[in-house]
Amino acid sequence: MSEEKSHIHYGGLDNDILRADAGSDAALRSGNVSMPGERDVVDQATEDMMRARQQHEDAVRAFEQKASQRQMAVPTNDAQVKAKLREFGEPACIFGEGPYERRDRLRTIMAGRSAPTMEAKRQETTGDEDLFYTEGLEELLEARVKIAEWSIPRANQRLIKERRQRTVEDPLEYEERVDRFTGFLQKSMVAEVSQVGDERPLTQGKFSPDGGLFCTSSWSGFIKFWKVPSCEPTLTIRAHEDRCNSIAWHPSCKGAPPFEGQTVRLASASADSRINLWCLTESQPLGVLEGHEDRVNRVVFHPMGEHLVSTSHDMSWRLWDIATSSELLLQEGHSRPTYGVAMHPDGSLVATSDLGGVVRVWDLRSGKSVMPLTGHGKQVMSLDFHPKGMFLATAADDHSVRIWDMRKRRCMHNLLSHNKLISEVSFEKGEGRLMLTSSYDGTVKIWSTTDWRVVKVLIGHEGRVMGADHAPSGNGGHHYIGSVAFDRTLKFWSTQGKAEPPPDTSYLA
Repeated sequence: MSEEKSHIHYGGLDNDILRADAGSDAALRSGNVSMPGERDVVDQATEDMMRARQQHEDAVRAFEQKASQRQMAVPTNDAQVKAKLREFGEPACIFGEGPYERRDRLRTIMAGRSAPTMEAKRQETTGDEDLFYTEGLEELLEARVKIAEWSIPRANQRLIKERRQRTVEDPLEYEERVDRFTGFLQKSMVAEVSQVGDERPLTQGKFSPDGGLFCTSSWSGFIKFWKVPSCEPTLTIRAHEDRCNSIAWHPSCKGAPPFEGQTVRLASASADSRINLWCLTESQPLGVLEGHEDRVNRVVFHPMGEHLVSTSHDMSWRLWDIATSSELLLQEGHSRPTYGVAMHPDGSLVATSDLGGVVRVWDLRSGKSVMPLTGHGKQVMSLDFHPKGMFLATAADDHSVRIWDMRKRRCMHNLLSHNKLISEVSFEKGEGRLMLTSSYDGTVKIWSTTDWRVVKVLIGHEGRVMGADHAPSGNGGHHYIGSVAFDRTLKFWSTQGKAEPPPDTSYLA
């Protein structure tokens, strides 16, 4: 029996493939067979593939977007959601949209694009802040030269006086003397007089340069003058038809009514965007300063007495010529309404604050913003220079007072002063040993400027205190403070209730 073969070999396939290729080539040459070309296959496949690929990419993108939305940190507070929408340039609210729908719309927008980065914002801001110059008046140039000629010798005299004082009195001895004086204030400072000042809330109160009068302004538009220390009314003027927000004494004003001569003694600012200049001998203003487009918040005279600075809600501050009642300078630079203003004792610098929490120090001799001060989280309501010119105090709605060193250009102390908005801060005129703060919490606080501690808390007003001021000089060897409040009252605080005089009255000489 023959053995069965386990493998059957039919030969190689090479010959069969060659014969098939030869047959297909012959069929193609004869024209009876039409084979699809590569271009037809690729084009048809590309359309189908692109359609499928697009559908796949859309599905993947939708899935990734939903996954990223689930992991995205979206604000839950409706106010924060609106603020975020504004950052993206989207409408904060759409008709018929509730908080949930608004947050969902923000989530979709955030998933689709990112918010502008700080670098992009900085570049955009840099592009907007191109340096440009505005041609000023010839009168402004003359005013700058006059201010420079007046302020430089004054600064030199101040520095000479400080050097002489350091050689005569040791710093430790000075601190001990201030401590004795603050200790006396702590024991003897009391409310001496309380008076209803107007039918409507009072807005500001200021002592005259010689300390003989105390002037108050109110929402009724009246300004009233009170004798010191008796607090008797001596003069009442209907200053404005609208609310009177601020008053400022001329540096050279002295004496008591009746006054003589047609000279400017007082300035008042109103919500009707006007500033009135008063000689206090007539019931009509001696001059009217018009130019602000919104309410005027604060006014202050230059120490030289020939110019006035005002701040307004129109986001600008202006420099005025008193003699001609004309506007010399319209200065922009704040992005929010400007409010507080303070003049350096030398007359070289002016500091302004706005409701965005920014403080700027300007050089009146050159017109430049030499020192932007940022640190407050809320609106800065008041600021004041130390009489020696080296410190600037700023008070804000964040319940704090910041002490800035003008030489080091930075904040030296951050004092958490009150429980509510701080309406005014002011240094003692003369030596500057004390600092006053008034607040909407109904209190006035006296601070020592040697160690920045609270010396005395004056409690007595039933409403928020709108302002407080030091008497420029002692009256019979006693220290006076005046305050005005929303409860329509003004109060005089003094040490006269104590029989013995202060242990050290040499500062009054």
